[in-house]
Amino acid sequence: MGRPVPEFRGGGDPGSLVAAGRRFLAAMWEHALIRIELLTLELAEERTRLIYTVIAAGSLIAALALTMTFAGIAILVAAWNSPYRVLVAALLVAFYAIAGVVAFVLLRELTSQKSPLFRHSLAELRRDVESLRP
Repeated sequence: MGRPVPEFRGGGDPGSLVAAGRRFLAAMWEHALIRIELLTLELAEERTRLIYTVIAAGSLIAALALTMTFAGIAILVAAWNSPYRVLVAALLVAFYAIAGVVAFVLLRELTSQKSPLFRHSLAELRRDVESLRP
């Protein structure tokens, strides 16, 4: 909490209504700053998580593409001198097509889920509202 809380000076007697109002405003200002810091931290965490997720997903896609390509080539080379080489090639194409459909369905399901962005801030704000109710 590196931001200073503004001080309200003046108003005479510390027990006066004006002084109480100023203390209330200072407390509200400090509370707002704490909530803004929490939002900022959550946004930074979400950005970092998203960057790492994109890097990991890209690496995974590249590794799986190379693995599947070379595995398919190895299978074709192994079956080349057999009478089943056309069948093996067709089965490889079907396998890759099914794998692509499964990956597409999983990706669509993952992207349709809610992001946990600001969930802690929203929970704190809900608690604040509940504590203010009688």
